[in-house]
Amino acid sequence: MGRTRQIDFEEGADSRRFVTALARGLDVLAAFQVDEKWLSNTEIAARTGLPKPTVVRLAYTLCVQGYLRHSRESGKYALGDSVAALGITMVSNLKLRRIARPYMQDLADRYDISVSLGIRHALSVLYVENCRSGAPLSLGLDIGSRIPIADTAMGHALLAVMEPKERERLLTEIRQAEGERWPQARQAIEDGRAQWQARGFTVVVRDWQTDISGVGAAIRQPDGRVVTFNAGGQASKFPRELLEQEIGPQLARMVKGLESFVRSEDV
Repeated sequence: MGRTRQIDFEEGADSRRFVTALARGLDVLAAFQVDEKWLSNTEIAARTGLPKPTVVRLAYTLCVQGYLRHSRESGKYALGDSVAALGITMVSNLKLRRIARPYMQDLADRYDISVSLGIRHALSVLYVENCRSGAPLSLGLDIGSRIPIADTAMGHALLAVMEPKERERLLTEIRQAEGERWPQARQAIEDGRAQWQARGFTVVVRDWQTDISGVGAAIRQPDGRVVTFNAGGQASKFPRELLEQEIGPQLARMVKGLESFVRSEDV
């Protein structure tokens, strides 16, 4: 048998292998947010930066393939069943999600806090598991929610454990997206990396939303993929001292314990 040829992805979109039409179609699908069912061509074009005629052609193709649905009454589009099938397959194959859930729920119950597991999606972290206590102040985000990498403990933890070259590429994308906010975002990211190096977790207080605080920790798997965890809630209930002295160390210990599963299995 011949050797499998290794593919170098460092060229990114500049590679001759990069299919621009496919990338644009995926951008259209990514334009849809949680709790948003229908989008028009104009709304999709605004979110993706694609010309409206291009969006029209892509949306038609995605409808034919079952990845979008079209409403004759409104002329708008919604995600189709084919997207749901892909998502269910991916989440179901993430073994670490099933392994981590009881530990996440235990931490959530002990502190009346929301504990989540996420993966990177563009410049966001996408929730693929969420455990919360019955407390009314638990963070209301759920599976499928997206939070910004640049402004959250979960995102800072993800950046801290990424392979250096991949992290630099992501930081370049964040810098371009942040514009004038970049110096502030960069400082927060650097602070988060320093926190992770010193204590194994990151802390963000009131940076993403005015009354949300949290801690984050992440695992880089043997294949380079990163999964990231957070424990968060309202800043009025979870001040920095509690996060740094109790919840952060607890989250870091939980994530450290889960690393043994990552090393021994393909999760």
